[in-house]
Amino acid sequence: MTKEIWTAVDKLANKWRSSQTVHRVVSVMPRDGVPPKEPLTKMLAEFRASSMRAHALRLNSELSYLISQPMLGHVKRPDTFEAWLFSAYEIEAAFRLQLAWLRAQLPGYPLLRVPQLVANTPFTTNEFSWKAVWARGDMGRGFQLTPPPALVVGAERIDASHELQELASALRASEAWQRLAVTRSALTEPDRQQLRTECMALRAAVSSEHVDDFEPHFALKRHQFREEQMREAIARLTGRAAAYANAFTDAADTIDFAVDGVLPQLVTYGRPKDVGAVADLDFLGENQIAFQPTVPIFGTGMLVFVSDPLVEEVGQVTGASFNFGKGVENNRATLRLLPAAAASWAL
Repeated sequence: MTKEIWTAVDKLANKWRSSQTVHRVVSVMPRDGVPPKEPLTKMLAEFRASSMRAHALRLNSELSYLISQPMLGHVKRPDTFEAWLFSAYEIEAAFRLQLAWLRAQLPGYPLLRVPQLVANTPFTTNEFSWKAVWARGDMGRGFQLTPPPALVVGAERIDASHELQELASALRASEAWQRLAVTRSALTEPDRQQLRTECMALRAAVSSEHVDDFEPHFALKRHQFREEQMREAIARLTGRAAAYANAFTDAADTIDFAVDGVLPQLVTYGRPKDVGAVADLDFLGENQIAFQPTVPIFGTGMLVFVSDPLVEEVGQVTGASFNFGKGVENNRATLRLLPAAAASWAL
């Protein structure tokens, strides 16, 4: 990730925050450490406690799934829920359109012959997935040839073309996207044949019939089966074909982390919270740290600024634990750092 990416993401978030419809939806999202008072906030807090992961910009589809589950039938929905959910639907439609346009700027799009984009993988499934899936219909709409879409939410139409173009330019210049272009150019006919073979094998392995045979009912187990089959297909690739498939994963993850991970946090909660100095700091690997915070850190996904001199960077919480021993609370948080974000956002 680069300073240019985070600068562009921040500018795009400001466009989203200028929408009254977006404000109406995100204003009731649960705030960590803040007791919910608004009925909609209480409802969302219950859903989040029951494994809801979606952020405010693509909340509609996951909520629609959760409210259909018998085990969550006890969650009370206030009278304002239906109107609010329709606004969430409008926001998710606008968000997915922007994400699809940005994905269409990938080198070689839409002819990305990788196992990940075979029908019914975790990237493309119409069933449960943690990811913002690659809709098959989007890949035939020619987004790679069109200007950036306006931010249309309900009756509001907000021009975000400049911000989307800046973000697309920053993504094209990223190491991950550059590597995808290089590995794609290096493919030979035998490499492309190897990719076609594995795509065909994976398509059969994750067919509806095979997934049903493995697990006919439970969504999470079905999702795990698809993930395992996809990983095995990628692992069977060799040489330039493997390099290309892995480069696609990295390039796709780059855009998803920026747009589906960080952008919604900025839109919903604003600039990251400064958690100050930390204790018992461990550097776990590239851009991964763990520490004992001196102020409460609650939910995964939230952005924080660690102003400790050893870090001085923004990170996204990937895990938080709360332990009590001998009457003393001992918290620990793990973060994925966002290199250059603090400088980009003048923190």
